Amino acid sequence: MRDQNQDSQLPSEKHVPAANGWLVTVLLGLVAVLLFKTVTDTWTNRHDYTQRTVTPRGELAADEATRVELFKKVSPSVVYVRMKSKDVLPANGGGISDQEIGSGTGFVWDEDGHIVTNLHVVQDALLRQGAEMEVQLGELSSTTSPQVFAAEFVGAVSKHDIAVLKIAAKPSLLVPITIGSSEDLHVGQTVLAIGNPFGFARTLSTGVIGGLNRSVQTEDENILVGMIQTDAAINPGNSGGPLLDSAGRLIGVTTAIVSTSGASAGLGFAVPVNDVHQSVELVMHEAINNQTPSMGIAILDSETARDNGIPEQLLVGGLVVLYVYPNTPAEAVGLQGCTKQGRRFFLGDQITAINGEKIRTFDDLTRLMQTFKAGQAIQLNIVRGNQQTTVELILELRKVLL
Repeated sequence: MRDQNQDSQLPSEKHVPAANGWLVTVLLGLVAVLLFKTVTDTWTNRHDYTQRTVTPRGELAADEATRVELFKKVSPSVVYVRMKSKDVLPANGGGISDQEIGSGTGFVWDEDGHIVTNLHVVQDALLRQGAEMEVQLGELSSTTSPQVFAAEFVGAVSKHDIAVLKIAAKPSLLVPITIGSSEDLHVGQTVLAIGNPFGFARTLSTGVIGGLNRSVQTEDENILVGMIQTDAAINPGNSGGPLLDSAGRLIGVTTAIVSTSGASAGLGFAVPVNDVHQSVELVMHEAINNQTPSMGIAILDSETARDNGIPEQLLVGGLVVLYVYPNTPAEAVGLQGCTKQGRRFFLGDQITAINGEKIRTFDDLTRLMQTFKAGQAIQLNIVRGNQQTTVELILELRKVLL
């Protein structure tokens, strides 16, 4: 016989599952309602967004409009300079492939196809057997594409790190840059740089002149003087590009940076346009005459010595070698140029006589060199520190000028 208390509990136990099912149904319904509301609200908001109007920007500010127009005007004058070498690829069964060994920036100097850039930009191509140089012109309009031309090395002036190339382009494709002056520059003046940093063609950066008449030692220990300092962003690939004033005139050639990382740190330097102009004229003159031989050196001038605290009495005994250009007769016989460590300046070899004739000034050297011919051997009397010695070198035809 069943326990009466147990029988009385059975009906309530049978109703529990029914109650739970009803509760689950209600919760599912609420979730469905919330999901539906979320979806409809999202769609409504999206629909409202697509209906929002765009506010017109209006005219550019005066300084913005000026920069935009200046870039449009000058950028066709800026070119991309590339150096290539034909390398044998063993993995391809000894096939030959063009390998890019360097790149930089340059600009159109005249309608004869002369291109100005930095000497250090093309230096590797000059020293590597079989290397070639090419120049890519910027498009003149949106309907024309960039054109690439083989470039010939015309000459260079190492003490200003300026090189001149030439391409066989029609004058209609060339837009010579407008030349300014570096005599009337002021610290604080607005400047603009256009170049190809890290391969990004025709990039604009802006800044101010932070200093004038700076001396900078390059990575290959060439000492450049009279430089323009700027905080306009200058990075690898900018070298050889134009530094412009706010009127769009060339006032310098971006050449070097001082940085612990190798990228722009607000200390960029440019060769003043007056030195650029002088260098180009020297190269042009030499290209026409093409007779003066060279040892492959740059000479320390009195201005550079004075800027670096070198007493002039140390220079009266002869000409001090500022820089020895690679792959030249001077390098072959071991001539040594000046070096700079921090603020300390160390003198290079001092040439006191050539073939027994004493030389004291740069004019003495120029006059004497004009009496020699390429391929001729000459003897140099050298003072190095406290030692005197004599070296003999064979002159070569000059392309890199003193």
